[in-house]
Amino acid sequence: MSVKGVIFDLDGTLVDTLDDLTDSMNVGLASLGCEIRRPGECRKMIGNGLNQFAERALGPENVKQRDRLIERMKAHYRTHCCDKTRPYDGLPEVIAALRERNVRLAVLTNKNQEPSEIIVRHYFGDEVFSPIIGCAPGRAVKPEPEGIFEILKAWGLAASEVVLVGDSETDAETAANARIGFIGCLWGFRSRQQLVDAGATVLIDRPSQILECLDIPAG
Repeated sequence: MSVKGVIFDLDGTLVDTLDDLTDSMNVGLASLGCEIRRPGECRKMIGNGLNQFAERALGPENVKQRDRLIERMKAHYRTHCCDKTRPYDGLPEVIAALRERNVRLAVLTNKNQEPSEIIVRHYFGDEVFSPIIGCAPGRAVKPEPEGIFEILKAWGLAASEVVLVGDSETDAETAANARIGFIGCLWGFRSRQQLVDAGATVLIDRPSQILECLDIPAG
């Protein structure tokens, strides 16, 4: 691949948010008298936005409490989203290498806009990723390609010049819908088979391989 811009998913790709998401969801669930969830369960529920995460965590018997759960989960997560979250090993170095080579960087996530900005800026700084596009009222979420198109327009780049890096079938489908390249990372929240079933053909085990895929020297 020879690209001028890289779009990153957030949860399970740039940063491991599982423990903080699980903790905040369980605070909300416990406050409603619902069964709490283990991290392994939450791993399978994350990736399609907060509404679906809440519905899956509640289960069909309690789904009517979704909006109340979301309110309580969001209130806790707003101030605890960086407690245990960490960038995956090697990612900061890869981001630095891409910036040194003037590759444009953006984040496209189904996480809500506010915590997305907090997390990205906390761990990577204010000027590294632009734009940061999260879930917001009136905005289509992945796998719809509108977020990709918005980034391409902001950058003034063609689809052939941009690649999406993500960890889920949703990311693979988003890239296909936007007709851009896709790199599937296997350190995230989904399995190799789930990515393969979604059509991913470029799969990597460690962040440094992003540079190899893009034909960018690591040093």
